[in-house]
Amino acid sequence: MGVYNRYIDSAEEFKIKLDANEIFMNVDDNVIMKIKSSLTGIDLYRYPSNEMGDIKKLYGKYAKVNSENIIVGNGSDEVLELIIGKVIGTQGKVLSFGPDFVMYDFFVKRFKGELIKYDIGTEMKFDVDRFIELGKSNNVDMIIFSNPNNPTGINISPKDIVKILEEFENSTVVIDEAYYEFNGESMIPYINNYSNLFITRTLSKAWGLAALRVGFLISSKENIEELLNYKVPYTISSYSQKIAEIALKYPEKIINNTKIIIRERELLYERLKEIEKNAAMKIEFFKSKGNFIFGRTKHKEALIKGLETHRIYIRSFNDDSFRITVGSPRENRKVIEAIKEIFVY
Repeated sequence: MGVYNRYIDSAEEFKIKLDANEIFMNVDDNVIMKIKSSLTGIDLYRYPSNEMGDIKKLYGKYAKVNSENIIVGNGSDEVLELIIGKVIGTQGKVLSFGPDFVMYDFFVKRFKGELIKYDIGTEMKFDVDRFIELGKSNNVDMIIFSNPNNPTGINISPKDIVKILEEFENSTVVIDEAYYEFNGESMIPYINNYSNLFITRTLSKAWGLAALRVGFLISSKENIEELLNYKVPYTISSYSQKIAEIALKYPEKIINNTKIIIRERELLYERLKEIEKNAAMKIEFFKSKGNFIFGRTKHKEALIKGLETHRIYIRSFNDDSFRITVGSPRENRKVIEAIKEIFVY
């Protein structure tokens, strides 16, 4: 039995998981050493900090925002649930993109709200005037979308977001910047100019700390003070807090990792476009501002099954679309070789 278990574990190592938008680099070895030495000092009989002042200061320094403008949550999921639940209550209307992050659907449904979707995935472009018209005609209480958009990789400009904020001054506008680092454009500089603006961030993507479940909600001081009245206490373990504190002291490592991922993204996109040109069966790939590439093909079943024979796993959606996370150089080569084998005879 022990030999069998070791075999299974070994087989797992050869999987290429490109379905969850995780980065392919682990935390720096020196940071890992500091983390290990710090964890022995945690008192297990104590509740974790509820204030998380050090994390707020460190992330605030990185994001160029005051700590009083930040709520720290158990992943961005917790702060998304907090803001959605507070704003729509029950039966409120929310405008988002189709497709977008699935947790918006989950939370809106949970609070018995109605989710209206602007189709960004079919034409792969954004028309701000059409978006505003859709929101106005439905009298929405909230607007929420990821930027860059997950899964299409489309980025909405600050200029368009400002227009949305001004047109919906009595509605809450939430910009989910989970993939901000791979694009570099943020709405944080606008939080004190627009009282209806809320931004979410995470340590799960560019920071490579998905296991910790640490996310942030950023808004005006007044908005943060109000929302803290509704936040559940002690939601982040002492271990996650300590690891986050240490990692946040070394943002330069994240900046360097992000540059590498962006370079790999552009190389992967170029090679996938070459396959698109020479494919015997139609397949399309789209330029992205995230750490992933969005694609579409009527032959998706052949694509998914073909990749799985190589133990490569990507994200498949309900229609003809799919998403490939940018992997390591080796993983990206394997993906290219496998897709060539399937589509280029």
